[in-house]
Amino acid sequence: MIISVLGTMIYTFFLKAFSESVTPITRLRASAALHKVMANITADCNRFPKWRSGTVYTYSAIQATYVIPSNFNGYYYILANTGTSSAGLEPIWPLSSGGTYIDNGIIWAWSGRLRALKPLATLQSQIGAEGSDQNANYYGKSPDGTYTKYTVVKNRFIQFDASGNEIDDATVNKILKVTLQNETGETLTSLFFSD
Repeated sequence: MIISVLGTMIYTFFLKAFSESVTPITRLRASAALHKVMANITADCNRFPKWRSGTVYTYSAIQATYVIPSNFNGYYYILANTGTSSAGLEPIWPLSSGGTYIDNGIIWAWSGRLRALKPLATLQSQIGAEGSDQNANYYGKSPDGTYTKYTVVKNRFIQFDASGNEIDDATVNKILKVTLQNETGETLTSLFFSD
């Protein structure tokens, strides 16, 4: 009798352990897929800041500083040393690999090509409406042709008041807040800025 009770308990324990051992892996895959969707959205937005006149740029070997021209030319540039950008006109940016420009002592080096960046209003419409389930959205497409299903929790323009509180703002359209949720209930939020 004791052996049969212990056998039943052990069988139940191991059955539950084996059946639930896949749960963390499933959650990890769902979380990674959600991050991939947000990375796809970010790639369509302005991921590098625009060059600013009279701005102190600090060089770091650990965290590179990149800028794009104020008048987008399809390329981005990396900072090679610390300094303050000129207070006058924007540099004449090099348009080929190996090209550099000295801006008031700062060296900007050509770093790569960017595709055309989408305005925030276009990005907002392509992400999907708040509360909508996206299972065949462009941003959720994987290289193998499958799609990640996600729900758009928040997709609206916001601003921050003098106290730092978030308020909705459909008039200025400078900060787009996007919150996505996967099938396991995890959420991911990003802010996208416009000049």
